[in-house]
Amino acid sequence: MSEKRRDKKGRILRSGESQRSDGRYMYRYMDVSGKRQTVYSWKLVESDVTPRGKRVEQSLREKEEEIKKRNNVLYDGSRMTLNELFEQYINLKYKIKGIKAKTIYNYTVIWNKNMKDRPYANMQIGSLRRNHIISLYQDMLDEGVGAGSIILLNKNVCAILNYAVNEEYITRNVAKGCLKELEVYTEKREALTLEEQAIFLQYVASNRKYRNYYWMFVFLIETALRGSEAAGLTWNDIDLRNGFIDVNHQLLYACYEKDNSKRKLYIAKPKTRSSVRKVPLSAEAIHAIKKQKEYMFRISMIKNYEVDGCKDFVFLTSQNKLWHVSYLDHYLHEIVESYNQMEQKKAEEEDREPVLLPNITVHILRHTGCTRMAEAGIDMKTLQKIMGHDSLQITMEIYNHVDDMRMRREIEKLDVIQQRKFV
Repeated sequence: MSEKRRDKKGRILRSGESQRSDGRYMYRYMDVSGKRQTVYSWKLVESDVTPRGKRVEQSLREKEEEIKKRNNVLYDGSRMTLNELFEQYINLKYKIKGIKAKTIYNYTVIWNKNMKDRPYANMQIGSLRRNHIISLYQDMLDEGVGAGSIILLNKNVCAILNYAVNEEYITRNVAKGCLKELEVYTEKREALTLEEQAIFLQYVASNRKYRNYYWMFVFLIETALRGSEAAGLTWNDIDLRNGFIDVNHQLLYACYEKDNSKRKLYIAKPKTRSSVRKVPLSAEAIHAIKKQKEYMFRISMIKNYEVDGCKDFVFLTSQNKLWHVSYLDHYLHEIVESYNQMEQKKAEEEDREPVLLPNITVHILRHTGCTRMAEAGIDMKTLQKIMGHDSLQITMEIYNHVDDMRMRREIEKLDVIQQRKFV
């Protein structure tokens, strides 16, 4: 059994207490938000005499009692504000659950921008009522805050209030179901139809500014990779002999450390465990990657960057820089806008309705690739593996929708057969 620590007078010190070489006492503890704090005193107990020349103050043990009382008020009295609860929850998730610094950064930025300075966010959680949360979201809607941001904030509010309920700070989560009353929904991101996909790729191929990206977009659709996975793809990850790519990392442009607001490009593990996978290459995907390699040789960039040990990336921007998801989305928006302007002008000249493209993001290209695979009849479990989905339910949402289309086509075949009987 280890010997208990004592001060210079031989008194046993409690957990967290210590005495420095100059005689000053120190107490280290973890506050309710999960941050390490330290207090000091020249006296251990109230009856101790303050050394000559030193400032008279409370003893260390007195300070410890005040800390315990203050923490107990927060824990038992539900007096912390929504902002304080958010900070505590985020810190604990970062320490215990190990959620990524990028996720912490994104949540904190949205919270600070849209929530932190609002009166209800600075109200004690024990005083919050359902109408307060509804009013909070209604104010955001009136100010033009996007539905996606409000939904994400509601997700955070529900999570931290659930945490407060579990810790018995409060008895119920007043945020549950509030968004339903306001009917806040995001627009569903749909896959491109076959016609839209053909128009998009044809326009990219025929446009001098964008045509060098044609094979990248074909590859993205054929493999249904996430944007960060495609951005981080290196030539070493591609096995053309066996027709597979090895997805074992992603390239992110984000805050790398929790307390650092500066963004940088860095390599991270895939989004989930299921995201680490081998993706089979279709004949069209193999053709696209071969064409991309020819292009990279032609511009002498087959050997390019190195980031955190990964080097020689497959896809680069027109300035021969590394891609990241935000820039990919920006570029896709630019392509769609360019095409739609051209098509509207052409339709006016030809006196017809324009055939416009919808908003396209790198996620929509992934969704499009998944839809094409489902339309081809790939079974759900295989499709789940290819996509790197954690849950089969996510895959089924796409598969079942496509299956309805496939059933319609099959029943139309029956109609043709039936018609022949009566001819």
